[in-house]
Amino acid sequence: MNRRTKNVISAILLIALAACLILWKLNVFNLPLSFVGVGTWGIIISIFMLVIIFHSVIDLNFGGIFIPLAVLAIIFDDPLGITAITPWIVIIVAILLTIAFEKLFPGHSRHIRVSHRSDDDDNTYTGNFTQSDSNIDDENGVVSYSMRFGSSTKYVRCKNLRAADLNNQFGEMSVFFDGAEVPSGKVNIDCHVSFGEMQIFIPKEWNVTNKVTATLGDCDDRGLGVNPAADAVECIIDGSVSFGELKITRI
Repeated sequence: MNRRTKNVISAILLIALAACLILWKLNVFNLPLSFVGVGTWGIIISIFMLVIIFHSVIDLNFGGIFIPLAVLAIIFDDPLGITAITPWIVIIVAILLTIAFEKLFPGHSRHIRVSHRSDDDDNTYTGNFTQSDSNIDDENGVVSYSMRFGSSTKYVRCKNLRAADLNNQFGEMSVFFDGAEVPSGKVNIDCHVSFGEMQIFIPKEWNVTNKVTATLGDCDDRGLGVNPAADAVECIIDGSVSFGELKITRI
Protein backbone atom coordinates (compact mmCIF):
# COMPACT_ATOMS: atom_id res chain seq x y z
CA MET A 1 0.00 0.00 0.00
CA ASN A 2 1.50 3.34 -1.02
CA ARG A 3 1.73 6.45 1.12
CA ARG A 4 -1.15 8.23 -0.62
CA THR A 5 -3.53 5.31 -0.06
CA LYS A 6 -2.57 5.04 3.61
CA ASN A 7 -3.17 8.76 4.14
CA VAL A 8 -6.56 8.60 2.44
CA ILE A 9 -7.67 5.64 4.57
CA SER A 10 -6.38 7.35 7.73
CA ALA A 11 -8.22 10.55 6.85
CA ILE A 12 -11.47 8.67 6.23
CA LEU A 13 -11.07 6.81 9.53
CA LEU A 14 -10.45 10.05 11.44
CA ILE A 15 -13.43 11.80 9.81
CA ALA A 16 -15.71 8.87 10.61
CA LEU A 17 -14.56 8.74 14.22
CA ALA A 18 -14.91 12.52 14.56
CA ALA A 19 -18.49 12.26 13.32
CA CYS A 20 -19.16 9.50 15.84
CA LEU A 21 -17.83 11.70 18.66
CA ILE A 22 -20.18 14.53 17.67
CA LEU A 23 -23.18 12.20 17.41
CA TRP A 24 -22.28 10.65 20.77
CA LYS A 25 -22.15 14.03 22.53
CA LEU A 26 -25.49 14.95 20.90
CA ASN A 27 -26.98 11.73 22.35
CA VAL A 28 -27.82 10.42 18.89
CA PHE A 29 -26.46 7.04 19.95
CA ASN A 30 -24.95 5.44 23.05
CA LEU A 31 -21.47 4.01 23.26
CA PRO A 32 -20.95 0.28 23.89
CA LEU A 33 -20.75 -0.87 27.50
CA SER A 34 -16.98 -1.27 27.18
CA PHE A 35 -16.73 2.54 26.90
CA VAL A 36 -18.59 3.19 30.14
CA GLY A 37 -16.44 5.21 32.52
CA VAL A 38 -14.00 6.31 29.82
CA GLY A 39 -13.79 10.08 29.45
CA THR A 40 -13.92 12.09 26.25
CA TRP A 41 -10.16 12.64 26.19
CA GLY A 42 -9.59 8.93 26.68
CA ILE A 43 -11.70 8.18 23.62
CA ILE A 44 -9.92 10.86 21.57
CA ILE A 45 -6.52 9.41 22.51
CA SER A 46 -7.83 5.96 21.62
CA ILE A 47 -8.72 7.20 18.15
CA PHE A 48 -5.16 8.36 17.55
CA MET A 49 -3.83 5.05 18.89
CA LEU A 50 -5.95 3.19 16.32
CA VAL A 51 -4.55 5.33 13.50
CA ILE A 52 -0.98 4.65 14.68
CA ILE A 53 -1.69 0.92 14.87
CA PHE A 54 -3.12 1.01 11.35
CA HIS A 55 0.05 2.60 9.93
CA SER A 56 2.31 0.35 12.01
CA VAL A 57 0.61 -2.86 10.87
CA ILE A 58 1.15 -1.87 7.23
CA ASP A 59 4.80 -0.94 7.89
CA LEU A 60 5.35 -3.92 10.24
CA ASN A 61 6.54 -1.52 12.93
CA PHE A 62 6.14 -3.66 16.05
CA GLY A 63 6.81 -0.78 18.46
CA GLY A 64 4.00 1.17 16.83
CA ILE A 65 1.68 -1.79 17.37
CA PHE A 66 2.33 -2.97 20.93
CA ILE A 67 2.87 0.42 22.62
CA PRO A 68 -0.44 1.91 21.36
CA LEU A 69 -2.17 -1.35 22.35
CA ALA A 70 -0.73 -0.87 25.84
CA VAL A 71 -2.11 2.68 25.91
CA LEU A 72 -5.54 1.36 24.89
CA ALA A 73 -5.35 -1.28 27.62
CA ILE A 74 -4.59 1.41 30.21
CA ILE A 75 -7.47 3.60 29.03
CA PHE A 76 -9.97 0.72 29.08
CA ASP A 77 -8.50 -1.17 32.05
CA ASP A 78 -11.62 -0.77 34.20
CA PRO A 79 -14.18 -2.01 31.62
CA LEU A 80 -11.78 -4.81 30.67
CA GLY A 81 -11.16 -5.76 34.31
CA ILE A 82 -7.35 -5.56 34.06
CA THR A 83 -6.66 -2.81 36.59
CA ALA A 84 -4.36 -5.19 38.47
CA ILE A 85 -1.77 -5.05 35.67
CA THR A 86 -2.04 -1.40 34.62
CA PRO A 87 -0.20 0.71 33.95
CA TRP A 88 3.38 -0.50 34.49
CA ILE A 89 2.98 -4.23 33.85
CA VAL A 90 1.19 -3.52 30.57
CA ILE A 91 3.87 -1.03 29.49
CA ILE A 92 6.71 -3.43 30.35
CA VAL A 93 4.96 -6.26 28.51
CA ALA A 94 4.51 -4.05 25.43
CA ILE A 95 8.23 -3.18 25.42
CA LEU A 96 9.24 -6.81 25.87
CA LEU A 97 6.92 -7.93 23.06
CA THR A 98 8.32 -5.23 20.78
CA ILE A 99 11.87 -6.46 21.38
CA ALA A 100 10.85 -10.11 21.04
CA PHE A 101 9.02 -9.65 17.72
CA GLU A 102 11.84 -7.55 16.29
CA LYS A 103 14.18 -10.46 17.03
CA LEU A 104 11.76 -13.15 15.83
CA PHE A 105 10.89 -11.44 12.55
CA PRO A 106 13.84 -9.25 11.54
CA GLY A 107 13.41 -10.11 7.88
CA HIS A 108 9.77 -9.02 7.90
CA SER A 109 10.48 -5.45 8.92
CA ARG A 110 10.83 -3.03 6.06
CA HIS A 111 13.17 -0.95 8.21
CA ILE A 112 15.84 -3.60 8.75
CA ARG A 113 16.59 -4.24 5.12
CA VAL A 114 16.02 -1.88 2.22
CA SER A 115 16.00 -2.39 -1.50
CA HIS A 116 16.14 0.21 -4.27
CA ARG A 117 15.60 -0.21 -7.97
CA SER A 118 17.22 2.39 -10.19
CA ASP A 119 15.51 3.89 -13.21
CA ASP A 120 18.23 2.84 -15.66
CA ASP A 121 18.80 -0.82 -14.79
CA ASP A 122 17.12 -3.90 -13.38
CA ASN A 123 19.47 -4.52 -10.48
CA THR A 124 18.31 -4.39 -6.87
CA TYR A 125 20.80 -2.93 -4.42
CA THR A 126 20.81 -3.78 -0.74
CA GLY A 127 23.02 -3.04 2.23
CA ASN A 128 22.96 -3.83 5.94
CA PHE A 129 24.94 -2.34 8.78
CA THR A 130 25.18 -3.18 12.47
CA GLN A 131 24.96 -0.82 15.43
CA SER A 132 28.74 -0.96 15.93
CA ASP A 133 29.48 0.85 12.64
CA SER A 134 30.76 4.40 13.07
CA ASN A 135 30.87 4.95 9.32
CA ILE A 136 28.25 3.78 6.86
CA ASP A 137 29.62 2.95 3.44
CA ASP A 138 28.28 0.55 0.81
CA GLU A 139 29.48 0.27 -2.76
CA ASN A 140 26.03 -0.81 -3.96
CA GLY A 141 24.54 2.55 -3.09
CA VAL A 142 21.99 1.70 -0.38
CA VAL A 143 22.52 1.98 3.36
CA SER A 144 20.29 0.73 6.17
CA TYR A 145 20.56 1.32 9.89
CA SER A 146 18.37 0.52 12.89
CA MET A 147 18.67 1.70 16.51
CA ARG A 148 16.69 0.57 19.55
CA PHE A 149 17.13 1.57 23.18
CA GLY A 150 20.40 3.42 22.68
CA SER A 151 22.10 6.35 21.01
CA SER A 152 24.56 6.64 18.15
CA THR A 153 26.02 8.90 15.49
CA LYS A 154 26.58 7.66 11.94
CA TYR A 155 28.50 9.13 9.01
CA VAL A 156 27.47 8.09 5.52
CA ARG A 157 30.61 7.76 3.34
CA CYS A 158 28.95 6.11 0.36
CA LYS A 159 30.43 7.11 -3.02
CA ASN A 160 27.33 6.09 -4.96
CA LEU A 161 24.42 6.81 -2.63
CA ARG A 162 21.02 5.85 -4.02
CA ALA A 163 18.87 5.34 -0.93
CA ALA A 164 19.00 5.18 2.86
CA ASP A 165 16.66 3.45 5.28
CA LEU A 166 16.78 4.64 8.91
CA ASN A 167 14.75 3.23 11.80
CA ASN A 168 14.85 4.45 15.39
CA GLN A 169 12.78 3.12 18.29
CA PHE A 170 13.24 4.26 21.90
CA GLY A 171 16.62 5.79 21.11
CA GLU A 172 18.56 8.73 19.73
CA MET A 173 20.16 8.68 16.30
CA SER A 174 22.18 11.25 14.35
CA VAL A 175 23.14 10.59 10.72
CA PHE A 176 25.40 12.82 8.62
CA PHE A 177 25.08 12.73 4.84
CA ASP A 178 27.58 15.50 4.05
CA GLY A 179 30.25 12.92 3.23
CA ALA A 180 28.12 11.05 0.69
CA GLU A 181 28.30 11.38 -3.08
CA VAL A 182 25.25 11.07 -5.34
CA PRO A 183 26.44 10.71 -8.96
CA SER A 184 22.92 9.75 -10.12
CA GLY A 185 21.58 13.10 -8.89
CA LYS A 186 18.78 11.55 -6.83
CA VAL A 187 18.60 9.93 -3.39
CA ASN A 188 15.69 8.63 -1.30
CA ILE A 189 15.95 8.71 2.49
CA ASP A 190 13.31 6.72 4.40
CA CYS A 191 13.06 7.68 8.10
CA HIS A 192 10.90 5.98 10.73
CA VAL A 193 10.87 7.16 14.34
CA SER A 194 8.86 5.68 17.19
CA PHE A 195 9.29 6.90 20.77
CA GLY A 196 12.70 8.39 20.02
CA GLU A 197 14.61 11.18 18.36
CA MET A 198 16.37 11.19 15.00
CA GLN A 199 18.40 13.98 13.47
CA ILE A 200 19.67 13.85 9.91
CA PHE A 201 22.17 16.33 8.49
CA ILE A 202 21.74 17.07 4.79
CA PRO A 203 24.13 19.08 2.59
CA LYS A 204 22.65 22.53 2.05
CA GLU A 205 23.34 22.16 -1.68
CA TRP A 206 20.76 19.37 -2.00
CA ASN A 207 17.20 20.06 -3.13
CA VAL A 208 15.10 18.43 -0.38
CA THR A 209 11.47 17.34 -0.65
CA ASN A 210 9.98 16.48 2.73
CA LYS A 211 7.17 13.87 2.62
CA VAL A 212 7.39 12.66 6.23
CA THR A 213 4.11 11.96 8.03
CA ALA A 214 3.97 12.83 11.75
CA THR A 215 1.31 11.23 13.96
CA LEU A 216 1.50 12.45 17.58
CA GLY A 217 5.09 13.39 16.75
CA ASP A 218 7.07 16.20 15.19
CA CYS A 219 9.09 16.65 12.00
CA ASP A 220 11.25 19.75 12.30
CA ASP A 221 12.63 20.83 8.93
CA ARG A 222 15.26 23.46 9.65
CA GLY A 223 16.13 24.10 6.03
CA LEU A 224 13.05 25.98 4.93
CA GLY A 225 14.02 28.95 2.80
CA VAL A 226 17.16 27.32 1.40
CA ASN A 227 17.34 27.78 -2.38
CA PRO A 228 19.63 25.15 -3.96
CA ALA A 229 20.89 25.34 -7.53
CA ALA A 230 18.76 24.06 -10.40
CA ASP A 231 21.11 21.10 -10.98
CA ALA A 232 21.32 20.18 -7.28
CA VAL A 233 20.93 16.63 -6.00
CA GLU A 234 17.26 15.72 -5.59
CA CYS A 235 16.72 14.35 -2.08
CA ILE A 236 13.32 12.91 -1.16
CA ILE A 237 12.81 12.31 2.56
CA ASP A 238 9.88 10.03 3.36
CA GLY A 239 8.71 8.02 6.35
CA SER A 240 6.76 8.44 9.55
CA VAL A 241 7.13 9.80 13.08
CA SER A 242 4.99 8.62 15.98
CA PHE A 243 5.60 9.68 19.59
CA GLY A 244 9.00 11.03 18.59
CA GLU A 245 10.85 13.75 16.72
CA LEU A 246 12.70 13.97 13.42
CA LYS A 247 15.00 16.94 12.81
CA ILE A 248 16.21 17.74 9.31
CA THR A 249 19.21 20.06 9.40
CA ARG A 250 21.12 21.56 6.45
CA ILE A 251 24.89 21.81 6.82
